[in-house]
Amino acid sequence: MERTNVNPESIFTLVSDAILVIDEQGFVVAANPASVKMIGCSTEELIGKVHFCSICTGMATSREEASCTDCFANKWNVPSFEMKIRTKGGSEYPVAASSTCLLTPSGKQVIVIMRDMSQQQKAEGERFQRQMINYVIQAQEEERKRVSRDLHDGVGQALYSILVGLKVLDQFHLEHDVKEQLENVWKLTTHALNEVKNMAVELRPSTLEDFGFLPTLRSYRKRYEQQYGIEMRLATKGHKRRYASIVETALYRICQEATINAAKYSGTSLIDIEMEDSDGTVMLTIRDYGQGFDPEQFLSQGSGLGLYGMKERAGLLGGTVAIHSVPGKGTTVQVIIPLTEKGEPRNVDPDTHSG
Repeated sequence: MERTNVNPESIFTLVSDAILVIDEQGFVVAANPASVKMIGCSTEELIGKVHFCSICTGMATSREEASCTDCFANKWNVPSFEMKIRTKGGSEYPVAASSTCLLTPSGKQVIVIMRDMSQQQKAEGERFQRQMINYVIQAQEEERKRVSRDLHDGVGQALYSILVGLKVLDQFHLEHDVKEQLENVWKLTTHALNEVKNMAVELRPSTLEDFGFLPTLRSYRKRYEQQYGIEMRLATKGHKRRYASIVETALYRICQEATINAAKYSGTSLIDIEMEDSDGTVMLTIRDYGQGFDPEQFLSQGSGLGLYGMKERAGLLGGTVAIHSVPGKGTTVQVIIPLTEKGEPRNVDPDTHSG
């Protein structure tokens, strides 16, 4: 390999990190192009005219967000710290920095090297937000599962025991008025038991864990048609397999939200659901033929929490939800989630992919 002499001045010019040299009075005496771009001033505006304290809002420490206490300029060497830089336009953003003091014939100078951290902090904030949303969704599902189980095993079993007791009483020779009252109690208890069963299933269908999304969707179709009087047609293409629990839950909740919205607002008499599993993705399409709406206007009015929730659930799995609707021409909700061969979401943070 041929050796070349590296010119220190070219490093100063070409390096992507911002570098400022500050004199003992705190004024900028040298600035590389990256620092000029970061601060938004020209070299002529910076050198000898700008005091560093006018662009630095202070060091971030474990105790304070931004402070001038124990400033790095008073130390010989600070290998790593954070601070905020104020640009010529007045905006502020965080930087990771290091500093070194040098003794020169003209006096002490401080070299400050800075790297813009705004995009990294934004990405970390978004990742933290996704994790929090995921934890909330998972906690909600666990609570739904617990309440559903308690309803089925607790209240449901108690009501069933009452029905058994009523059946035993019915075997005795009772007066007509008593038998009539007994029959009324039987009907009320039967109705209450059916209500409890329906509530348990709506909260968290046990078939979702036991048999997977497609069988649960078929059971849901029957309940939906009985409850709302809307025909639901189901078509499937490609692989028919189990997915990771978090994927099956997301598909079910999105489908549930979309179809209930259709029943409440669209005025449709028919819903088509198509599911296709191929080419490493699962695609779920829910289409109604009702009155439709303007999605942008709906969201801008703050009425789109259900739509927002669908997008969040898919987004946590690296997927997307597209909502197409035109007033008078129905609504289509399309969910696409990339999957591995094992039915797990692809390209998802390990902290997000849980449950």
